[in-house]
Amino acid sequence: MVKRNSKYKSSKKKNLFNFKISFSKIFLILLFVGLVGYLVYAYTEFMNIQIENPLKSGNSAQYLLKRYPDSFKKTLVVFENVYEGEKRVEHVYLYAHNVEKDMSVLIYVPSWLLFTGMESDFGNAVAVSGFRYAGDFKQQGRGIEYAIWQLEELLGMKVDNYIWFDSSSFLSFQENLGEVINNASYAQYYKNGGDLSEGVFFLNGFVSRLSWFNLFFSASKFRDSESVVYSSYFSLPQIVGELKRINNSILNLKPFVVDLSHSQYTLQKEQEGVIGIQRYLVLSELDSVWRSNTERMHDKELEKERVRVEVYNGSGITGKAYSFGRKISNSGCEVVRFDNAPSREGSTKFYVPNKEEFEHSFNVISELFPGSFELIEGRPSFMTTGDIVIILGEDISSMFSF
Repeated sequence: MVKRNSKYKSSKKKNLFNFKISFSKIFLILLFVGLVGYLVYAYTEFMNIQIENPLKSGNSAQYLLKRYPDSFKKTLVVFENVYEGEKRVEHVYLYAHNVEKDMSVLIYVPSWLLFTGMESDFGNAVAVSGFRYAGDFKQQGRGIEYAIWQLEELLGMKVDNYIWFDSSSFLSFQENLGEVINNASYAQYYKNGGDLSEGVFFLNGFVSRLSWFNLFFSASKFRDSESVVYSSYFSLPQIVGELKRINNSILNLKPFVVDLSHSQYTLQKEQEGVIGIQRYLVLSELDSVWRSNTERMHDKELEKERVRVEVYNGSGITGKAYSFGRKISNSGCEVVRFDNAPSREGSTKFYVPNKEEFEHSFNVISELFPGSFELIEGRPSFMTTGDIVIILGEDISSMFSF
C-alpha cells in the first residue's frame, strides 16, 4: 500500500515538473514572439521619419561628395531649428577620422559665423544660419544642396557623407527623446576640451539620447511624425549607427577640436546698417590649424610622394585659383603657387609630366574636379616648376551652379 502511494506521488511530481518545463517553454516562445512583434512595430513607426537625399538629383552628389572613399573619412552633421517661423542652421560639425591610423579632428561651426564667399550672389557676407535660406532664395527647393556647397567652400574640403536634421526632425527627436543639454562634462573627451564653447558638446548630448534602448521604447511617439532627415545614408538605422560611431570614436580618441566660435578664428567688424559687432571667419587661421592637426592623418602614399602643385586661374571667375588651391592644400598636397593664368582658357587642363610618380596625389586632386578636364603629359608654355600644374578654364563655372 505504501509503495502504491509512493509511485502515485512520484508520478504526480513528474507531471508537475513536465508542466513547469512546458509552461517555461511557452512563456519564452511568447516572449520571443512579442519581442519580434514589437521590433517590427517599432521599425514601422520609425519609418514615419523620412530619409531624403536631395543630392541624388542631377550631378550634385558627384560635385559635392567624394567619389572614391579612402581611409580618411569626413562626415558633415547639421542641425536645423526654427526661429521666428523660419528654418535656420543651428549647429554644424565636421568629423574627420582616419580609420587606419585611429586619429581624428572635429570642426565646430557656430550658426552666427559670417562667411565672405557669397558676395557675388548676395552683395555681402552671409551667416551660416542662413545658408539653406539663401539657397532656397536663389532656387526654391535646392537650399540643402546650396548650403552643403557653401559649407564645403567655407571648410575648404569635400566630404564623404552628410547628415542634416531638418527642423521638424530635430524638434521631434528632442520632444520624444528628451531635450539635449550642452553638458560640459564631455570636455574631458577632447584634447583641448578646456578651451571649447558649449556648442561643441551639443553633438555628444544629442547622440547620447539616441541609445537603441531609448529609440526602442519611444517608437510609438514618432507615429504621427512628419520629420525629415536629409542624408547620403539610406536609412535611419544607418544614420543612427554613423552618429554612434562618431560619438564612440570621440570618446576613445580624444580628438582636437577646431572651434570656430573662438576669437582665434574670427575677425570682428562693424557692418553698416547692422547693430552690434559682426564676426567673420578668417580662412587662413582655420586652414593653418586644420593642416597642422591633420598632416599625419593623410594616407602614407600621399606623404611619400610629396607633390608640389601650381594652380592658375584662366576661368575669368575671380578668386578660383585661391579657392581650389586651398582645397588641394587641405587635402594634404603642397600648393607652391597660385595666380592668374597668362590668358583665358576654355577648358581646365592638368599638366602632369610624370603621372606615375604622383599617381596617388593626382587621384586626390582630381577628386576636387569631378567635371571633365584635359590631361596633358608635359608643361604649359609659360615657366612652371610644379609636379602638377593646373590651369582652370571657363568650364569650372558649370561644376556646381544655381
